[in-house]
Amino acid sequence: MTGSGLGPKMSVIGESVRLVPVNQTSVFQISALGFHREDIQATVTSPSKRPLPAHIYPEGPASGGIFRIEFLPHEVGSHVIDVTLAGDKLQGGPLIAKAYNAALIKVSEVTSGIVGQPCQFKVDASDAGEGQLEISVNEGEVPNHVTVIGGGKCLVSFTPQHSKPHIIDIKFNGETVEGCPLLYSISDMSRVQVNLGHLQLIPIQESASFHMNVDSNTSAQLSVSVTGPTLEIPVKVTGNVHDGFTAEFSPQEVGAHNICVDYNGHPVYGTPFSAKVYDARKVHVGSIPQGHVGNTLQFSVDASQAGEGNLEITISARGTNIPTQVHSHGNAKFSVSFVPIEPLDHVISIQFNKEHVPGSPFIAPVVGDFPLVTGAALSAAPVNTTSHFTLSNVAPANLDDVEVNVEAPNGQSIPAQVKDVGGSNFRIEFTPKIVGEHKI
Repeated sequence: MTGSGLGPKMSVIGESVRLVPVNQTSVFQISALGFHREDIQATVTSPSKRPLPAHIYPEGPASGGIFRIEFLPHEVGSHVIDVTLAGDKLQGGPLIAKAYNAALIKVSEVTSGIVGQPCQFKVDASDAGEGQLEISVNEGEVPNHVTVIGGGKCLVSFTPQHSKPHIIDIKFNGETVEGCPLLYSISDMSRVQVNLGHLQLIPIQESASFHMNVDSNTSAQLSVSVTGPTLEIPVKVTGNVHDGFTAEFSPQEVGAHNICVDYNGHPVYGTPFSAKVYDARKVHVGSIPQGHVGNTLQFSVDASQAGEGNLEITISARGTNIPTQVHSHGNAKFSVSFVPIEPLDHVISIQFNKEHVPGSPFIAPVVGDFPLVTGAALSAAPVNTTSHFTLSNVAPANLDDVEVNVEAPNGQSIPAQVKDVGGSNFRIEFTPKIVGEHKI
């Protein structure tokens, strides 16, 4: 049977790429008005390239045109569902079901902790598939910090402030990880309570302080020292045994600073504490050139001398954020690129630990009098399939005046065919043969 009228004969209902759990029936719905069950065929290919049985059922009345495709994934990874209607493939490409298995997430042994001292544990999701990892401590009351260590593994840390059990809940794609919730037993083993959790990141040349509470029933001899990478910093301690003590200091150099508190000659639990001092003023941003609509604009950011912290870069035009690519070159040096789509000033905001770096926000002027290169194939293209992109806004030129080179990851040249489609526009077609980044 064949469809009639304009527009696509078949379409997917909902997202065409989905996260699905393993060992549970996965369902996609498609709309194919005017067609019957026997007109539709579906094949499912697992990540190991094995075919899986796919079942197609009509939803509701047979003439409703809504059909359900079901299959049961057993492997973690992307399953490709190819759907055809009377021989025609589904518009937009195959459906993708990214299967995950929360039961394959491993959590390192959770031990006891001490008030004021960072607690850490590892989470290994390398075998669990793609998805969102959610970690909370005491239902979100206690902040936690996640450091990605690569290969689907991360290090989770938090600093308890009270001597009570800390409950850790870990979810993967909304599913509770096996063995959770976990219990962290926190003890206050010292007569001195020191709150240092807020000093993990400290701006240079600004006053930093922390408070210490001491058991008023005993005599207290407190000694506080702060040592930077090369200097010992003067510390001012004020207060009394009844109200507690406050230690204040001002770091003068970038890098790790050790904060040590001794009580009656013994180190207080939670110290020495390593605080990271940073200087947002030492983030250097390279010159920002004039941009052209449709062409990549790139500039450099060097935070190698600024210390530890988080670099945030946002680029906007008319108040709307522009997709941005940040490539790390190691040693806190980065190249930043984006493709402007409008001929107007673009605002570049760069912050280091929530502080604007010198010159931020920057202005990148963009003009639109140059040729435009557009098309999905500029970002992704399947192997062994002809892909294309468009070169438009080209001054009057012959076909021989347009030269396109496509280079594969192995350095080999890929043939590119240039077609004049009229109106100062050209269509460039090429067929990649191997997986990887191609230079055009």
